[in-house]
Amino acid sequence: MRAVVVGGGLAGLAAALELVRGGHEVTVVEARPTLGGAVQTLPGREGDPDPPPDNGQHIALGCFTEYLRFLEEVGQAESVRRGRLSLPVIAEDGSVARIGAGALAVMRYRHLSVGDRLGLGRVTRRLARLRPEEQDGQTFAALLRGLGQSQAAIDRFWDVFIRPALNLRCEEVSAAPAVFTVQTALLGARGDGDLVLPLAPLGAMHGEAAGRALAALGATVRTGARVTELEPGAAVLAGGERVEADAFVVALPPAESAQLLGEPGPGLEDSPIVSAHLLFDRRLLRYDLAALLGSAAHWVFDRGRLTGHEPECGQYLTVVSSGAPELLEVRGRGLVELLAGEVTRRLGRAELLWSRVSREPAATFAARPGTAALRPGPETGRANVARAGAWTGTGWPATMESAIRSGLTAAGYLQSAVRERVTA
Repeated sequence: MRAVVVGGGLAGLAAALELVRGGHEVTVVEARPTLGGAVQTLPGREGDPDPPPDNGQHIALGCFTEYLRFLEEVGQAESVRRGRLSLPVIAEDGSVARIGAGALAVMRYRHLSVGDRLGLGRVTRRLARLRPEEQDGQTFAALLRGLGQSQAAIDRFWDVFIRPALNLRCEEVSAAPAVFTVQTALLGARGDGDLVLPLAPLGAMHGEAAGRALAALGATVRTGARVTELEPGAAVLAGGERVEADAFVVALPPAESAQLLGEPGPGLEDSPIVSAHLLFDRRLLRYDLAALLGSAAHWVFDRGRLTGHEPECGQYLTVVSSGAPELLEVRGRGLVELLAGEVTRRLGRAELLWSRVSREPAATFAARPGTAALRPGPETGRANVARAGAWTGTGWPATMESAIRSGLTAAGYLQSAVRERVTA
């Protein structure tokens, strides 16, 4: 079978690798100049620290089994560091508490009163017994309040954990993916909640590595090429060139996917991630990463230490704000001043030596109540065309794991269709 994979993000790369492993002739077509999709390293600029910043800080968990297998397949298993879930959370007064895996660790969270901590334990045990797919009709905050959780617990514990995972506040996000995340990461089997941090630039360990792996297996990779139409036997590129194929995987964001497939859009909203990359003249953060309570700067990462490129003096940080569309409207200098100010007010005075901003307006879809039914599967109505993407109906939130799983499912769907035609 000759297959064209449209889109070189994680979903498309996973599909391509799976199809090549199945003995098929594969061409990946990506409109950007680089592979990796939403997981990118920004183009280097003069004056950037080493390495240049990523477009946000993408982290994984131990339960991301297919994502970790993907990294191993492309030779990047050593590009991540895995450890037990222990997330420092820095309060307004500078005190630190940690979010860890397991009900007992949850109850040790010291940014809540003793009564709220006992409530956390009770609610966590009740969440463990729920069926996530039955919770899509309400927000996670509404579910938590119905279970007796206080607003302080929602704001100072649950939002800290859920917002970076699902890219929406508890007051907005569907309870279905939130309960799934709690059960899988906080309450799952030992190791499922492990924190998996990248030690290399995202572009190198995802797009570049996967491109090399595909080339070594005999696949063709074309970047800077946009597919504008799918004909029965070819993908048509801008300019009219036809790439002949028997089967296709469309691994694009929701609106682009619908346009290429000639379908109505799925009705999913976007949710953004905004990041500021900051070099200070002295060390401020004593952890690899930390959350800031009550701050527009949700998470702070020591990018220099994580990548093994600490500056000779000072500290190279990445500040990430998830699901905060209001920050998209703040101009670059204003955003830097806002987020850098949040960091220095919380962690201490320092001089800002360098900065850069990255914005991903459509980082994920907004998983609001009722959106589970809007996430389609791999089937497109055409037996030789499959759909993929982190936003599709994988059973997982829109994460790197969801992207990889969608690509594998799409490839499997096409290979099953081929087997059925052969035996018919």
